[in-house]
Amino acid sequence: MKYFLGFLILFISACSTTPKSGSGFVNQTEDQFYLGSDKAVELFKAFDKAWANKNYDLLKTMISPQASFEFEDGKRANGPDEFIKLIKEESEKQEALGNSDTWTTEYAFSVDINTEKKGEWVNAGFTSIPETSEDDVIKKVYNEWYYFENNQLELWYQTMRKIKE
Repeated sequence: MKYFLGFLILFISACSTTPKSGSGFVNQTEDQFYLGSDKAVELFKAFDKAWANKNYDLLKTMISPQASFEFEDGKRANGPDEFIKLIKEESEKQEALGNSDTWTTEYAFSVDINTEKKGEWVNAGFTSIPETSEDDVIKKVYNEWYYFENNQLELWYQTMRKIKE
């Protein structure tokens, strides 16, 4: 019986969701990075799917009214309406060039900087191969950060690398 209790205690402590130690640093703070949750990744996957399907009504419900967005080209948006307006414009621009405005989601993972706070960051990578090359670009590689809190997107940052022929 005492072996069973010892195993049970070991099992419960190994399955604890409270991280024991972090990694890395956040400038001028004591914060570290911890692996985040599957819940944050699932929120991202739902957001990515709604965006890919151009389900703007669903996207709007997933975005906090106070959300801020920074695009790779320097454009900024505040709130769901401005964000949706900008992504619609970009989609229409790509389609006018003969591109399907599609992408492949290559990966996503979540990190938690402050385990005492509810929100988590998701980092995701995408590739897009335009059907019609613009400026000899044959592939675009995106890296995006999403901050979800209370099941809504609060912050979003995007970078992009262009691969030329």
